[in-house]
Amino acid sequence: MGLYFGNLTALLSTILLLAMFVFIGYTLVKQKSIRKWGRRIASLALLGLIVCCFVAARDGYQLSVQASFDNAVTAGLFTVDSIQSTLCCIGGGIIALICLLSIFIKNQKFRKVVFFVLSSAIIIKMLVIEISRIMMG
Repeated sequence: MGLYFGNLTALLSTILLLAMFVFIGYTLVKQKSIRKWGRRIASLALLGLIVCCFVAARDGYQLSVQASFDNAVTAGLFTVDSIQSTLCCIGGGIIALICLLSIFIKNQKFRKVVFFVLSSAIIIKMLVIEISRIMMG
């Protein structure tokens, strides 16, 4: 339980992560009645960014970045050159590109697809990190 509720950052990241999954699930259930997908995309992207920041702080990723330049600093849970870091950076790039595309392409069918691709990318990123944490912890 300390893995997800051990300190304030872990608790907040867990709550935000659950809130994001609830938002995705609620949108999936209500998708037939949603006419405008832009706000959903913006909300999910913002919530995903906030969750990502809290998770990075929880896992000490800033220490890993510092450790890549200074050997006196102990790295966080995942090093900068770890597979988790690489996969999450690629996922973040995909998320940013998808969000940028949805700003310029106004078609609601496209935006609906974008929402679910964005959801999938965020879920995959979170699964990579959370499964790795469980396996390492």
